[in-house]
Amino acid sequence: MLKAQSRLLLVAVSDELAEICVRLEELSELTTELVADCPSDRRAEAMAGVQAFDLLIQRLEGLGGMAAAVGAGAPISTALHALTLSDLYERLVGGNDTGLRPSMSAPASGELTLFD
Repeated sequence: MLKAQSRLLLVAVSDELAEICVRLEELSELTTELVADCPSDRRAEAMAGVQAFDLLIQRLEGLGGMAAAVGAGAPISTALHALTLSDLYERLVGGNDTGLRPSMSAPASGELTLFD
């Protein structure tokens, strides 16, 4: 069981992450507008950057949700449900022999396989 002070800290961290997400969302919208004027030969690269921006926001929102849930007294196992599918995937396959997270090792094919 977390002490009241630790729970308050987690709630404050969650609030801060929420504010960061709002600001990042504003920057993401600006970035999307700028991509519209991007030269066609660089558009695919720019769109990948916009998607990476969106994933970053989702991951921060997940961490904020998890911190808020734990701060509110939810069990860790329940709080983990706030994390995104990609975070869950990285944790599940994170035990690779390279010592790197999957996103840092070989590039992915770009296809998401939910079931084999």
